[in-house]
Amino acid sequence: MEEKEWRKLGFINEKIMKLTLTILTFVIFIWVAATSAMQGKILGVVLLALILWSLYPQYHFFSSIFIILLLSLFGISFNLNEFINALFLTYGRSGLWIIISGFILSEGMEVSGLARRIALKIVTSLGGDPAKIILAVALANLAVAPLSPSTTAKAFLLLPICMGLVKAFGVEKGKSNYGAGVMIMAMAANNICSTGFLTATVPNPISASYIEDAAGISLSWFEWLRMALPLTLILLIFSWLVCKWMFKPEVKKSSEALKNIWDMEKRMGVISRKEILVALLFSISLTLWITEKIHGLNSGLLSLALSLLLFLPGIEVIRVRGFAGEVPWGSITLFAASMLLAKSVSYWKALDPVAYSIFESLSLHRLPPLLFLILVIIVCMFIHVIFTSTTVYATVMIPLSISLAKLQMLPVQMIAIPVAFLTPIALILPVNTIPNLVFYSSGYFTQKQMITYGLIVSLMSAFLIILIGLPYWLSIGLI
Repeated sequence: MEEKEWRKLGFINEKIMKLTLTILTFVIFIWVAATSAMQGKILGVVLLALILWSLYPQYHFFSSIFIILLLSLFGISFNLNEFINALFLTYGRSGLWIIISGFILSEGMEVSGLARRIALKIVTSLGGDPAKIILAVALANLAVAPLSPSTTAKAFLLLPICMGLVKAFGVEKGKSNYGAGVMIMAMAANNICSTGFLTATVPNPISASYIEDAAGISLSWFEWLRMALPLTLILLIFSWLVCKWMFKPEVKKSSEALKNIWDMEKRMGVISRKEILVALLFSISLTLWITEKIHGLNSGLLSLALSLLLFLPGIEVIRVRGFAGEVPWGSITLFAASMLLAKSVSYWKALDPVAYSIFESLSLHRLPPLLFLILVIIVCMFIHVIFTSTTVYATVMIPLSISLAKLQMLPVQMIAIPVAFLTPIALILPVNTIPNLVFYSSGYFTQKQMITYGLIVSLMSAFLIILIGLPYWLSIGLI
């Protein structure tokens, strides 16, 4: 049988498996919804959301609306105003406004060329040394991380830059350590840098909402930065060292390659008026987000107003017609549905029976608290392999970890904060996140290489939390 036929057969089998699992899930959901009290109904919706959001990421908009309608149909019985307030107060008092303004500013960064210029400036500043270029890719991810909650958008922003950096050395796709190193570092940094900023990925505000409800700890933009960024930087350096060790570049620094890289930057020309305007608006917005507790204003609405300037005639960095098609409505509705589901799970304690069953069946109550904490952190890190969305992971795993903490009589934040930090780090399989697939599809590294690298960095991430994260959070009064 030819390779093309094998691929076609594999595709058909995958479709059949997806359809079978979806039908089975719907049958279980209908049975649970018809026979259970509200707690069981919410748990059924969680299962359904997990399957729909994981198997059909291209239909997030429709599946999220479906989940919202189901919860409304069941009459989730908490005050609708309470949900709306939770949705719009996700970042301190700024809510969805900060997400929407983040998407607009991110589009302005891309359309104007500013984001590409920043990434290239970081790369060219480290010269043409292949090992340093791999480091530059990590730093470029760090620079663009807070720009948008969409990790997919940032992956597509950096992919062509990474392709140019690889092609500058003329290496062969799939047979170059240097090419594999650049692409795997870009993929890993996309995950890791998302831990450092509340606005870097949608799961972060979902996790923050759970933690505030359960522990009364408010993680504003600045508080999240203080909690996460030091560990993000440590993990980013470690991940680069592992990448450099595993994928030692076979190419050497050359003047020709350096010239090719400089040419990429020179082709952009001098910085434009539009780039300067976008940089100014983003800088002001970022300052507002960071200092919200000081000035007391709604930084989300203010940054939204600033971002809308990019559409004005005479400025028109972004065209309304073109932007409407670029808006990630799926991500926005997924965020709204996740927040509603999270609120429902929290209100009805829907995952408590699951946590209790795990706790009892594994006799976790017999473990010393420290050993229990270490076990939960490691398991939560590696259970990423069964998820294809970090948003879904946050919606399910954060409340589950909170329930387990309560059963072990531990402060909930002692487990919830480590799990929240680890939520965006899904590095083991290409299907764990869409950005993973974006870089994997470049063809410069194999799934085996990714799994090996992902397992090492995932284990490192868990031990970083245990050895450094917990003492650090204790010292700043978070746990």
